[in-house]
Amino acid sequence: MSDTLLQSTLRELHTLLARPRLWLVFALVSGLFAVTGPFGSYERLPFVSRLGYWLTVNTATWATALICISFVKAALISRIPNQITRLMIGGCISALPVGLVITVINTAVIKSPLNLDQLAGNVLIALPIAIGFCLLSWLSLSSGEQAPETLEAYPLNTEHVSAPASAPTANRSAADVATGDLPDRPALLDRMSLDKRGPLIRLEVQDHYVLAVTTRGSELLLMRLADAMAEAGAGQQIHRSHWVADAGLKSVTRHGGKNPRLTVETTDGQSLPVSRSQLAEVRTRWSDRISG
Repeated sequence: MSDTLLQSTLRELHTLLARPRLWLVFALVSGLFAVTGPFGSYERLPFVSRLGYWLTVNTATWATALICISFVKAALISRIPNQITRLMIGGCISALPVGLVITVINTAVIKSPLNLDQLAGNVLIALPIAIGFCLLSWLSLSSGEQAPETLEAYPLNTEHVSAPASAPTANRSAADVATGDLPDRPALLDRMSLDKRGPLIRLEVQDHYVLAVTTRGSELLLMRLADAMAEAGAGQQIHRSHWVADAGLKSVTRHGGKNPRLTVETTDGQSLPVSRSQLAEVRTRWSDRISG
């Protein structure tokens, strides 16, 4: 496994584990299984043992499923943009290791036979559970509660959607934003967690990732800066590692001397250098914002 894929998998895993709903459902499921004793556990185990058994099974299987789902989700992000599709594929693949974990635990705790028939049966049991778990994960990531700021900044407007191709949003001038003509909702936001979706401020290259910063937070995306800029809407690349949205620009400062240079300050408080190769474009785009 490459370092990049490992880092992406760990990041996806952290995103899932950070969801309180997931832990709430884990506690409810474990408690319900301990009380009702499904799959014959009620007859075989007293309550305390049954509670320990289901805590062990759920912890092991949920951990296995989460790792598998996070890995598949990270590995397929460049091939399958749709998040729920990647989650479902990961869930289906996780059924095999989850079934193996259940088989081993059952052999150790309730003395079930360890053979291929038991493994196949547990994989079949794990498959619909894994699919349901993926739906749960997806719901925990996308609660359906669109942030008010995002809705206000990017209202659904068919006029924007049908804008002619001859006027791409990436080249729309800063004057359009200043006069109240809102840009199209950037497609890049669809790659971000729902709670991070808001008006874009800037993009920054970090290793093999692009850090996308919005008014609601930031998130690392596994993609090239050129591809991110193509989906980012109105703004300007100021450096090989930095892109700033028109709406994310606070000021541009000119520094004198033998080698005049420009510095861009963004609304999230960052001061970013303008490379020499981008000086002309920045001066043209934000000429009315330059001071110093």
